[in-house]
Amino acid sequence: MGAFAVIPAAPVLLENIDHSETTRMVELRTAFHNTVRSQSDWALPIETLPPVAGLGGWGIDRGVDTRTGRFLAGSDWVDAVASLTTDERRLAEAADPAIIVAILHAHAADVGIGPLGSSENLLLPIDLSGAATEDAPLAPIDGAEDFDRAVVETLTSGPTIDTARLVEICVRAETMAANLSVLAAGIRHLVDHGARVSTLEPVIDERVHEVRTLCGTGSWG
Repeated sequence: MGAFAVIPAAPVLLENIDHSETTRMVELRTAFHNTVRSQSDWALPIETLPPVAGLGGWGIDRGVDTRTGRFLAGSDWVDAVASLTTDERRLAEAADPAIIVAILHAHAADVGIGPLGSSENLLLPIDLSGAATEDAPLAPIDGAEDFDRAVVETLTSGPTIDTARLVEICVRAETMAANLSVLAAGIRHLVDHGARVSTLEPVIDERVHEVRTLCGTGSWG
């Protein structure tokens, strides 16, 4: 038996990314970190952590060396990336962006983070559709707002999650400009172990930069 948490995977919600962020953004990030701090350690639904987890893909030279747990910035980050072996670099480059953001949030919240087997608690970063409204970051996609609604309703309705329905919905995520691959992997892992998964108790459910943003916790057993 363990806990699970759903947190947003948008990089813009990390600290010191949006230098014009509002007070509300700071409040939201505090809520995300408090959610992550509800447990002392978490596992991500992957077999191996990337050796480094950073924001280089977004043009920002900082991140975490997961081998040492150190936060690196500037030349220290550049040197760490340059020192990766070919296999390490391949592993780092293959990491889902949502995994990267989850590792950075866990580090900022000062809690342990590892791969499957390192903790009974699962951390599940998600990105709902970036194309659900007229003013969203991406061009609107027909059905995207309904897609988001279906995801949230499936996560939060009833005493337990309809895991088959949730996985089925997750399959459509890419066509709706969403990223639910880590959520789907985590749910599949729990189902494979015969777990019953409680519905999510939301802490946050609101639009941030016109993207529906969900954060909350649940349990499995």
